[in-house]
Amino acid sequence: MYTTCYPQVKRYISLFESSGKVLEELTQDVFVRIWEKRVRLMEVESFQGYLFVVTRNVVLNFFRALKVRQKIKELDETVVPGDNELENELLFKQYYRLALEAIAKLPPGRRKVLKMSVEGGLTLDEIAARLGITRSGVKKQLYAAMTFVRQYLRDHGEIGLALVIFLSLFEG
Repeated sequence: MYTTCYPQVKRYISLFESSGKVLEELTQDVFVRIWEKRVRLMEVESFQGYLFVVTRNVVLNFFRALKVRQKIKELDETVVPGDNELENELLFKQYYRLALEAIAKLPPGRRKVLKMSVEGGLTLDEIAARLGITRSGVKKQLYAAMTFVRQYLRDHGEIGLALVIFLSLFEG
């Protein structure tokens, strides 16, 4: 499977990222993810379709991470000279913990929709199909989850670097 699908996966990823090292890493990541979820392969009706979805998700996750790194870099450039790096790291950890607390307080269904969107990189349509609900229902749940998390962060800490980073995960 690896030797037959490798060129196809690499070709698809190269449409989005042509850098040799990154291209190779993303291609390998696709096969690592398939290996990690190999138990699911028995349920897959179309391996080509499954391969495409995994590849697409790897690419989307890569660009999401790039976007977050870029925002961090932009924010780092605006940090006042003399700021304590350890202090910034502690602040980030505090906001990250607050965000996790907020997510844990969400109703189970809403939390699942948020995680499928953020961690799974799934679109509204994909989430709707997997959960058997309408796209509109997914959109409402995702909006409600994001609103709750934002408000929780506002209520439990100052809006800062971590909030900006966290919220950047939801931008289209």
